[in-house]
Amino acid sequence: MSDYLDPTDSVAVPRKTALRPTSLDGKVVTLLDISKAKGNHLLDRIEELLRERTHATTIVRKKKPTFARPAPDGLRQEIVGATDVLIEALAD
Repeated sequence: MSDYLDPTDSVAVPRKTALRPTSLDGKVVTLLDISKAKGNHLLDRIEELLRERTHATTIVRKKKPTFARPAPDGLRQEIVGATDVLIEALAD
């Protein structure tokens, strides 16, 4: 007889969606590359469009060391402490 383990969490953790700003004017926007192939190309285009179409105060680029793991605590704290809007890229 074999025992099978279910790795999924038995209780879903409720989460709220973050409030979206009505405008990016005066905001600090962070573009996070999660290190997937071509993600930087997607973020390059998003940055170009943001610069053309918004009045964001600052656009910052950050990169995770690997897509296979969550962002390190230091990187997360850096982003949380210095950004108004986060855009995360996932591409292949």
